[in-house]
Amino acid sequence: MTKFLLGFFSFGWLRGLDFLPPLLYRLFLAPLFWVSGQQKLGLFTAADTKWYNPMTWINMDTYQAAAAKMSDLPFIGFLGDSLPGLIGGLEIIGAFFLLIGFAVRWISLPLLALVGVTAIAALNGQDIVSALKDLLMTHGYTDMSSSAFAKAIVYFLMLLALFFMGAGRFFSVDWFLYRRLHKKIAAKSGTGNRATQHREEDPFELDNTTDE
Repeated sequence: MTKFLLGFFSFGWLRGLDFLPPLLYRLFLAPLFWVSGQQKLGLFTAADTKWYNPMTWINMDTYQAAAAKMSDLPFIGFLGDSLPGLIGGLEIIGAFFLLIGFAVRWISLPLLALVGVTAIAALNGQDIVSALKDLLMTHGYTDMSSSAFAKAIVYFLMLLALFFMGAGRFFSVDWFLYRRLHKKIAAKSGTGNRATQHREEDPFELDNTTDE
């Protein structure tokens, strides 16, 4: 009975599927950052865009419009026209890293900062307390509308979860690099045989409730 209760509350039988949450978070966020980044950079938006001609990948009208809009923000306007390019580049890199699961914890940090600034900008002069109150009252309570501030909060929480979870097992470059480096270190230190006596600790494993 005790063993049954232990398995019932720990969900140890789902341990093999714990790679799904970080994988799904990555696959959900990557297209969002990709689209946002390519719009800021003006990539692939020209009417005569051809995949084989890189000179048609940039629509300067789109780029200049985005630069003018972003430069209106008083606390980051001093960066001028270079701001959309910097942010767009970060989003493109972040989307690619999230997609392949490379350096996910590291790339989550600047993306968290970016989404945090986006949330502040989405306030549009509104008091933060009032914005949080509106979020509490509208996000799934009285209606299902989602403001730009609410979306930024959701993305922030997802990135925060990815920062603590990591890229996840099996379907990420981070996991493969960790396992390769771990085996090299174990071989050099002579702990390879002892590793087979105990279950190998995996920092990308989410469920540790069944550890002995």
